[in-house]
Amino acid sequence: MEHNPLAKQVADDLKGLITASVKSIKDNDYQSAQAYLNQALSISELVGYHAGSAMALHNLANLYAISGENIAALEAAALALEKARLSGGDVPAYQKLVKKLLLMVQKEGVDCVKNKDYARALSCFEASLPHVPEDKKSPVEQQIVILRRLLNDR
Repeated sequence: MEHNPLAKQVADDLKGLITASVKSIKDNDYQSAQAYLNQALSISELVGYHAGSAMALHNLANLYAISGENIAALEAAALALEKARLSGGDVPAYQKLVKKLLLMVQKEGVDCVKNKDYARALSCFEASLPHVPEDKKSPVEQQIVILRRLLNDR
């Protein structure tokens, strides 16, 4: 990629946008940070640069997590992992983020059950299900069934 001047320019632009997003986060300006990361993601997607998309999505996932938007964070991290796989990037780092966010979403779901916010709990468990390892899906599926019944009986 270094030998192509256009590719180098795109990579430099992405680095600039991600750096700007980091600065915005440090300044507690999450809206600007998200705008920079969305722009980086759009550019990466436009040119088919999977590593750039993975990087932007990884940062978006962290931004969502900082903002308390755990489901959005998990979804962004899962997309980042897909892009990392396509690019041959550091897949274990992306897997680690997905696992961490999966646990956060499931914990939020448990907390919501304790607080009798069953609709939000259901959203959390449904969002987590595609990312749960196969051998651990059954309890999550059972929780979803119970929550759906509970909400339907109201």
